[in-house]
Amino acid sequence: SDSTGGSIVIESGEGVATSSGTITIRSANAGTAGVSGKLVFSSGTSKAGNTGALMLGSGAATAGRGGLVGISVGSGTSGAGGMLYLRSGDSTVGAGGALLLSTGTGATVGGALSVTTADGGSVGSGAATMETGAAGAGSSGAVSIKSGTATGGAGGAVALSVGSGDTGSGGDLSLRAGVTTASDSTGGSIVIESGEGVA
Repeated sequence: SDSTGGSIVIESGEGVATSSGTITIRSANAGTAGVSGKLVFSSGTSKAGNTGALMLGSGAATAGRGGLVGISVGSGTSGAGGMLYLRSGDSTVGAGGALLLSTGTGATVGGALSVTTADGGSVGSGAATMETGAAGAGSSGAVSIKSGTATGGAGGAVALSVGSGDTGSGGDLSLRAGVTTASDSTGGSIVIESGEGVA
């Protein structure tokens, strides 16, 4: 038939004068051996068309802020910390899925976006790497770091700097163009250009 399957709705009670009820979904604690049970939130497969979307979000607020959405990994006392994995979908016929991180629009300024590693202990802090993947055929993807345009103000600054240290030599800042192994071709160029003044 052309009908869809039944829906499942889990909803807490409404609070007329105060807060609505909380919904908690969790697995039980593990015993003396083994691990606690995992939670799986997934849409089903599709034989024709797209699979169902998976949405995590808080509701809109009037006279207040939108609720926080937090995704975090629990702490441990043995080995490395647990991994947080975000990955868009693969495609066998077209481009892979995009991964978009965007802050909210504001009436005064937009929200800040901070990507940072945690402070380190006796060995050092974690490394931060931003790179595109290798290409089997054709060019690899570009990496673009820039600030947005401004109307009624100056464009935002872009700064590349190395942190200070108190032991040994200072850290290096390296800019290097690409190498080519193709015959009769030149390596990539580095262009440093100041801004144009119209008036």
